[in-house]
Amino acid sequence: MKKIMNHFSLLVVLTFVSLNAVSQDSTKLEYKYKAGNTYRYKSLSSYDMVQEMNGQEMKMSGESTSIIKMEVTAVSADGNISAVNSFEEMKTIIKNAMMDTTMEQKELIGKRGRVTFSKYGTELKKEVIDTITTKGFSSGANTLLTLGLVRLSEGRVATGCKWSASQTDTVKMGEGSTISISQTEYSYIGTEQKDNRDCYKLAFVSKSETTGKMKQMGMDIFIEGTGDTSGLAWIDRNEGILVNKESSSTQEMTYAVTGQMKMSIPSTQTIKSTYTLVK
Repeated sequence: MKKIMNHFSLLVVLTFVSLNAVSQDSTKLEYKYKAGNTYRYKSLSSYDMVQEMNGQEMKMSGESTSIIKMEVTAVSADGNISAVNSFEEMKTIIKNAMMDTTMEQKELIGKRGRVTFSKYGTELKKEVIDTITTKGFSSGANTLLTLGLVRLSEGRVATGCKWSASQTDTVKMGEGSTISISQTEYSYIGTEQKDNRDCYKLAFVSKSETTGKMKQMGMDIFIEGTGDTSGLAWIDRNEGILVNKESSSTQEMTYAVTGQMKMSIPSTQTIKSTYTLVK
């Protein structure tokens, strides 16, 4: 009996030591944006696209740059964060065989959208404050209402821990819209210096499916496709804010045109994006 009790006591001690070690090595990831503070992020995306139309291959490349101001208006007792986002700068460059142009999208500057999200980055509520209408886009709030944040685990994490999150995004495009459903797996890598800050480092991989419909020049265009994305993100360990996010993605899309002109247009697009805290 004494021998059994000794083994039991040893098991209890080992279990306690093991749990204590896990507790010491694990960490809790949370966003800690502060009410009254303003954060600015630079969003930069570059892409290369290849389309095939009537047997002919067409190539296009471009770049989109914007500065987004994020004004945190409130933080609830349970950590939910409300922020008003607005564009301070926005520029788009398009290059193909027929054009090489830069567009300063001044009509979007100062337009605002409100987003509420949890301390783990889950979007809880979206609200358009300033509705605008431009060619090809019924609302400039699509970008403003899409957070550049990554989703954090609601439990404690240690190196190698993984968690998953799903998300549905609707984007309005003229007389129509697209719906993208993504499934992302995150993993905690550890700590690292990034942009002169002490950060938590995360990796992520994502798969998405997109469907949609739009109307242009009297023709209905049906859209479907898939995407694969991978990237890294860094969260400031002390301030609990996103410092940097880098990603690369590939999208395979098909545009089916109906009406007077019937055709199927396959498209392959590679995209590189960064989302960086500037001040």
